[in-house]
Amino acid sequence: MKRAATRIGAVAAGTILAVGLVPGAANAATGAVKDPRGDAPKAADITKLKLKNGTHRVTGTITLAHPRKLKKLASTDLILRTKDSGAYRYVVSIVRDENGVLTNRQLGWVIPDDPATYEPLVCNTITTKWLSKKRFRISVPVSCLTETQGTKVKGKAAILARVGPGHDSYDEVTRYTRYLKRG
Repeated sequence: MKRAATRIGAVAAGTILAVGLVPGAANAATGAVKDPRGDAPKAADITKLKLKNGTHRVTGTITLAHPRKLKKLASTDLILRTKDSGAYRYVVSIVRDENGVLTNRQLGWVIPDDPATYEPLVCNTITTKWLSKKRFRISVPVSCLTETQGTKVKGKAAILARVGPGHDSYDEVTRYTRYLKRG
């Protein structure tokens, strides 16, 4: 009886070890930053950005402090920087009209705080999707990030919100994630 229990234990241990050594599917490098709740108007209050630098797409998942109010969202931006981008940044913008209807998905290349340097880049495959009332995703193909060769990316998020007639307000833009390797 003791010998049978020892064999079963050895087989179980061997199985667990073998399963642990099997490589899993490749996962995209992921990083996240948290942003303080209540540091911006309700419509623009970002609490978290999770960034994935995948083989084919860079994806940001943005979490809001309060349920979405599409009419308040003028623009939601995912701002990306590569190791070799210098002063420039990629800006992936999801633009909505005053009724909350998605009107444009655009990619630009710009020096922060210098709108005169903005250069639109062609990218027809930017996607966005609401995952819940407080979370949504913005994704851009790596193939659209044509101004740099670097594969390490870091990102931050920002929302331009309509908080009153003729008055727009940015969230205090989140901090950058750490640089993430592609893949």
